[in-house]
Amino acid sequence: MKIHKLPVFKKDKRGIIYDCGKFKFLNRKKGSISADHFHNESEILILIDGKIELTINDEVKIIKAPVKIGIPKNVYHKLKALTNIKLIYERKL
Repeated sequence: MKIHKLPVFKKDKRGIIYDCGKFKFLNRKKGSISADHFHNESEILILIDGKIELTINDEVKIIKAPVKIGIPKNVYHKLKALTNIKLIYERKL
């Protein structure tokens, strides 16, 4: 059996992101904002635990876990944690 600790990809006042290879695992604090951008790749978000305010272009929705969210490339998106959240994301090249 092989067990490996997940390396920290990034850590700041919002929380911590772990590098899971193809995926990233985010543990974010209530009130933190993630994304607030757009990029040239599509993205899959999997909200495992918690509640977020998700903005896609001009549309804003309150979303509770568990859900899977697809974000197309070149689309503005912003995520605000309304509770402490756990989220997995994958960028598709």
